[in-house]
Amino acid sequence: MKNILLLTAIAALSGCVTAPPTVTDFNGASVKLNTDVFTPYPNAATNSEAARICGMSAKRAEYASTRPLPNVGHEHLYLCL
Repeated sequence: MKNILLLTAIAALSGCVTAPPTVTDFNGASVKLNTDVFTPYPNAATNSEAARICGMSAKRAEYASTRPLPNVGHEHLYLCL
């Protein structure tokens, strides 16, 4: 009985964790990051990942836009200035 309750609690809590942002495109002037359906706006993790990627070319990241992706999540565009 305790095992079932433990597994249920773990399953419920794992649904609350969002996936980290994924870099889908980087061309030196901009970076695109995909987030899951539950992250429609850029958060601290998305901003820091964009800053890390743009920092590889000694530039800073500036948020530009977000667009929804069907059945996937959201794509956030950052300019590397």
